[in-house]
Amino acid sequence: MLSGLIVNNTVSTYVDSVAGASVGDLILDNIPAYPITFLFFWVTLMFWISMIIYHVIKPRELGFLLWGLGLLIFVRCFFISLTHLGPPENNLVIPEWLTYYSFNADLFFSGHVGAPFILALLVENKWIKRLTLVYVLIMIFVVLFAHGHYSIDIFASLFIAHSLSVLLLKIRPFFGETKIKRS
Repeated sequence: MLSGLIVNNTVSTYVDSVAGASVGDLILDNIPAYPITFLFFWVTLMFWISMIIYHVIKPRELGFLLWGLGLLIFVRCFFISLTHLGPPENNLVIPEWLTYYSFNADLFFSGHVGAPFILALLVENKWIKRLTLVYVLIMIFVVLFAHGHYSIDIFASLFIAHSLSVLLLKIRPFFGETKIKRS
């Protein structure tokens, strides 16, 4: 996963340098952009910190989940390298300490929605799964109302994350688990 984050930084830097103009969006053109930077950045950070703490305390499936998130990051890098749209108009203010790893044109597909969704599909603990699915629903609305991504970025991330989870669940036994317990 660490190599995926390094590749993501490189690809996103490139895409920011060649980004084109913003385009219209059926949903975003009909809702105002709200200044909800706190939810877009800070709630996301709190969610991921809590997931890391939980999985460090209960590390049984941590390796598999990291492989899944890493695969999602690499697939996202491929797609963002192909998509050079400028970002939709928004009121987001990137926190200073995040400027190294926050970009404007790394849009297709949304990591804010896709990453927690693949986590929800792969994790076995039913409470973590439910909490993460609620978080995904909240993030769909946050990202839409923040105009942080085009609507296609948000909704496509669900399909891409689901497709990758199907593949990962098929190869899960290769990660040392012989029986897959679904809750």
